[in-house]
Amino acid sequence: MPTLITQPNFVETTIAEPEIRETLETILGEQRSGVLATSFMDIPLCSQMAFVTSHDLRTIIIVTPRQTAKYDNMSSNPNVSFLISTARNDPSDPASAQALTVTAFATELDGERRHKAVTLFSRKHPSLSAFAAASDSAVMELKVDSYCLVNNFQQLTRIGFG
Repeated sequence: MPTLITQPNFVETTIAEPEIRETLETILGEQRSGVLATSFMDIPLCSQMAFVTSHDLRTIIIVTPRQTAKYDNMSSNPNVSFLISTARNDPSDPASAQALTVTAFATELDGERRHKAVTLFSRKHPSLSAFAAASDSAVMELKVDSYCLVNNFQQLTRIGFG
């Protein structure tokens, strides 16, 4: 088990760094859901969401019914964050789990872009294909501004697209 960092440690890098890109691809590829954070009138709301990431890691796709608070919140304030964690509720989590926080701008897709996003989403989540394709489901694109990776308890890496 690695030694935990007890003092915060901050590093900045870019997605062009091969080891960082590989770490992002692993986390985003292996995890099937994350937590979407939205806000309305300074009242936060967190929602567990299935997701898929574009090949270039610049976009996360989520799907939600339009008749939800999270949809209303994204419509009113498209600035969101999305948390993906590898924690397994295990005693080793502080040393081994990784948490990836994404800051992003949410927009609803339509037309051909919606169709492509539904196809991508359905490949990762075949059991949610009908839900994603339904006309009353909003297919949301989270355009990534940055990633922030926390591992080894307090090792913080801010990842930009540089």
